[in-house]
Amino acid sequence: MTRRAPAPLKNDPLTERALSWLVHLHSGSETAQDWDDYHDWKMAHPSHAEAAARAEHVWSRLGPALKPPRRMARQAAGTLAVCLILAGGGALAVSSFPGWFADQATGLGEIRTVALDDGSSVVMDSDTRFDIDFTAPQRRIRLFDGQIFVTVAADPARPFIVEAGGGEVQALGTAFNIRHDDTKTAVSVTEHAVRVSLIKPEARLDLTQGNGVDFDPATGLGRPHAVDVENVTAWRRGEILFDGRPLGAVVAEMGRYRRGAIFFTDDRLKHLPVTGMFSTRDADEFLTALEKTLPVRVLRLPYLTLIRPRSD
Repeated sequence: MTRRAPAPLKNDPLTERALSWLVHLHSGSETAQDWDDYHDWKMAHPSHAEAAARAEHVWSRLGPALKPPRRMARQAAGTLAVCLILAGGGALAVSSFPGWFADQATGLGEIRTVALDDGSSVVMDSDTRFDIDFTAPQRRIRLFDGQIFVTVAADPARPFIVEAGGGEVQALGTAFNIRHDDTKTAVSVTEHAVRVSLIKPEARLDLTQGNGVDFDPATGLGRPHAVDVENVTAWRRGEILFDGRPLGAVVAEMGRYRRGAIFFTDDRLKHLPVTGMFSTRDADEFLTALEKTLPVRVLRLPYLTLIRPRSD
């Protein structure tokens, strides 16, 4: 018997309901009863079964990124870490989960300024975490992830250093921007200069105002390049400017300011060029703008947004 392929995704309430089921069933908080209820819902009417087939087809096309997370394993690891801390093994547990207990952290969509004891200040972008380690010889910040803009108070006797991604950025002047995502770190100087040092492979350069550099442990220290300071720091005003950036990169950037995952049903859409200024305070308005300016449709569900060709 030949099995008929599921129909293309339709933007109808039943398909949206089926996708909502799938989101919950792969959330890590699902129960055996939830799976039974989903099965009963599918069997309640042929239209439900058809909607479920469409939703499951889309889900399967999203690939390994949407495979059920090992939530139970992560919860067990977290419980173990707490037990180790309570048992006196705190150093081992905390070092296993860097950034979990950061001195400063922002939530999704939150932008906050932190005043430091020495008179310096740090503006934190959304979903950012760092530790503060000020001693008599030096002032040090350890950036675990996210983006910060640092304005440094002068103190020649105590260097100011930001540590991130296997490298160090030492202030030689007043202000700079640094972003660390996964393994990549990007530095941009807005006033005076900084010294960027990579620990392994060993490298060092001085970076002056209006210039930036990227580095990561795999490729080392990149070449200095000119940056548009206003664009680089626009996030502090709740804005991001894109000039011909691929849609995939744009979605990844804007996804840092909203809850829920965003996926493409067709990878070719990721290469569409995007130009415009968008507000980080209203990431959903960004999705609406995509539908108005690009040949895409956006299907929004709890915790999941799908971007698909307009012809679907």
